[in-house]
Amino acid sequence: MIGLLRADAVVVGGGLAGLWAVLHLPADWEVIVVDPGSLGGGSSPWAQGGMAVAVAPDDSPDLHAQDTIRAGAGLCNTDALEVLVAEAPRALDELVEMGVEFDRTPSGSFDLNREGGQTVARSVHAADATGREIMRVVAARARDRARRFVGTASRLLVADGACAGVRVGTTHGEVDLTGRAVLLATGGCGALWPATTNPDSAVGDAVALAWDAGGDLTDLEFMQFHPTALAAAGGERRRILLTEALRGEGAIVVDGEGKRFLFDMHPDGELAPRDVVARAIAQRPVAYLDARPIGAERVRTRFPNITAAVAEAGFDLAAEPVPIAPAAHYFLGGVATDIDGRSSIPSLYAAGECAATGVHGANRMAGNSLAEAVVFGRRAAMTMAAQAPARAPAPSDDDGDASVGVATVDPDAWRGLREAMASGAGLVRSADGLARARAEVDAIASTGPQALRRAAASASLICRAASERTESRGVHYRADHLQRSPEWDGRHLTYRSR
Repeated sequence: MIGLLRADAVVVGGGLAGLWAVLHLPADWEVIVVDPGSLGGGSSPWAQGGMAVAVAPDDSPDLHAQDTIRAGAGLCNTDALEVLVAEAPRALDELVEMGVEFDRTPSGSFDLNREGGQTVARSVHAADATGREIMRVVAARARDRARRFVGTASRLLVADGACAGVRVGTTHGEVDLTGRAVLLATGGCGALWPATTNPDSAVGDAVALAWDAGGDLTDLEFMQFHPTALAAAGGERRRILLTEALRGEGAIVVDGEGKRFLFDMHPDGELAPRDVVARAIAQRPVAYLDARPIGAERVRTRFPNITAAVAEAGFDLAAEPVPIAPAAHYFLGGVATDIDGRSSIPSLYAAGECAATGVHGANRMAGNSLAEAVVFGRRAAMTMAAQAPARAPAPSDDDGDASVGVATVDPDAWRGLREAMASGAGLVRSADGLARARAEVDAIASTGPQALRRAAASASLICRAASERTESRGVHYRADHLQRSPEWDGRHLTYRSR
């Protein structure tokens, strides 16, 4: 152990949920943000389509909730959902007051995208780089409120049954950061699969950290695959996301013969829930997104960043159909929390993608992720401020892990982990495939550097949950249990290591 730092709050993760929480903690608190990259990183800046908020004349919080429930396939937590739809407009107002520049119509109202699962246009946006615009403002403000600590959380510190801080691995060794409250905001786990829209850091760290500390985890079987990622040439892992807003503007999905096929699967066609669209695309040898119906000028002006990224890959989004394939995108499960971000461990909170509020159910409606981050990030911060003990309990002394601070990379082991998840825990699952995948990742979890072991532990828990839910529901699709079962209505699988 090379050091000990004390603070009022320790926030693990520098994305939107974590930094939004920072901005809502008491001004006189000492706050440390742990992140291996820079503040404002992670997946948040990559969000394209927008943030779902009921602000249109033909919309309402009730309709927002109804659409979310319809997409969620019978598993939405209605208490959490009521909070989300009621408080999202307030969060939008606050973002605007801070200086976030969302697109407007000539009359001054918000320009709105319609995305998958939405019956009306509901997503406020900033061109096709909504997350980047939000993080531009939020990260700048958070830098004035918190100290950044560069490193990777390797263990939660628990004393007298409560979370007392975080052990962090750095290139120089380990440091214990103690706090009166700890917030996990580490993002998702899409990088556990070979093709993903997520950064490489998204490997389910919060799942492994909470599991080791004895916290409750839930809904781990629900991983959403975005249906329209650019089918990359050359085997690149990180895929260019082609936002659902393209389809909302009129882009169509076609097969190799140019035929639209999604209306054969769902009455909403291109704007059906993501799980339906993703499986339909994956079932075909090839599929393409054709944005030409939008009009070339509209494509280039409305989606400038995507157009540029696709051009770098060798395609012209405005002039030709581009190849698409599903990619691991958004994790619906994680650390079980209540509507105020509290986990099952006192003084430990979670918010954003790593938290399982239950608001998304078995399939996330587009636009709800950014809304979830700000609504529940704020609620977690307010509860932390109100309920934090006067001082953090002193964690017990123990030996560190010498591998924590060593940047060890084993490409073959990481590749094996991701290939196992793709073959056994991808879009279509079965008992045999999940058993094989779990055996492979369990073997990886017993060896190698700590970061790899932690990722493999999260992957194993995902396989376990997917094995135990013997039905198809939302993003969880079992080839050996093709139907949604009434016996699983309202049932959530929850795990605790001790």
